[in-house]
Amino acid sequence: MNLLFSWSSGKDSALALYDIMTNEKIHLDGLWTTITAPKEMISFHGVTVNLLKKQAEALQLPLTITNLPDNCSNNQYEMIMKQSFERFILRGIEGIAYADLYVEEIRNYREQLLKKSGLMGVFPLWRNSTIDTAERFIESGFKAVITTVDHTKIDPIWIGRPFDHTFLSSLCDEVDPCGENGEFHTFVYDGPIFANAVSFSIEGMIDNDPYITARLQGE
Repeated sequence: MNLLFSWSSGKDSALALYDIMTNEKIHLDGLWTTITAPKEMISFHGVTVNLLKKQAEALQLPLTITNLPDNCSNNQYEMIMKQSFERFILRGIEGIAYADLYVEEIRNYREQLLKKSGLMGVFPLWRNSTIDTAERFIESGFKAVITTVDHTKIDPIWIGRPFDHTFLSSLCDEVDPCGENGEFHTFVYDGPIFANAVSFSIEGMIDNDPYITARLQGE
């Protein structure tokens, strides 16, 4: 199967990508990321386009970027997805891989959009334990930092700090270890599928209550 990988720049994406890259039955065509065009960033992650491109270079994979307008409506989003999927099919893409873990509503929505265009959805991490997934990410040698937190659930002091066992042990029971409910987001800068570590710096903070996000720039 010829797949494109929906890449967020974060830890779940990295682990799912690792599983895809080690599956001999799958041919990976490259990465695909949606960007909020006016801000030139990945929504919620605080990762700028220049840093995203450096990340893709370190992963040694081609990158396709789809631009979304600011305050994108659902109708706009679905039209842009339809147009993107049509272009992917012309490239010989048969499906899109996602790193979702257990939110049924999101998976169903993705599959609904894909089905309209004749594409298949692939979910390598689906139904895996989130604590096991978080620990496997760390123990596999990946390195990531916290980029965004919901400050009503996680102290902003963690922004810029490593996603590691110390961070996991600090989380209250109401916070998912993988942040699957949007409690936090990460940026992965090194790991077993990276040719080299990605250098980055934090260029200020964005307050979009209740979310606080570090703006990450490539060095």
